[in-house]
Amino acid sequence: MSVKVMKLDEVEPIKALGGTLKRMFNPESAGTEHMTFSVGYFSPGEGLKGHIHPVSEEVYYVVRGRGTVYLGEEREPLEVHPDAALYIPPGIVHGVENTGEERLVICFFVAPGREKTQVV
Repeated sequence: MSVKVMKLDEVEPIKALGGTLKRMFNPESAGTEHMTFSVGYFSPGEGLKGHIHPVSEEVYYVVRGRGTVYLGEEREPLEVHPDAALYIPPGIVHGVENTGEERLVICFFVAPGREKTQVV
């Protein structure tokens, strides 16, 4: 096993689930076996569609901006802000929307992160 260092400005952004993500660490980019790590960038009004990870846990960590995370089948809203962290168990519907006035930046840690995300 070797240490892998990546810089955000060296990772190409992709569009996924309606938002812009930089997939930093995953099996393809870094050989991870038990987690993935991505950074999401959302302009006001943008976000990620509701989705689930059937097996994986996820942690959101808000770096910048404000938004609303929607949880469960009922899409219960939860306001998030810088330095907030949120744990999402496997199988829970979740998504996020930038409801603020500046860009929302969130780090996403998913473990083990090997199954296909299911849009709901």
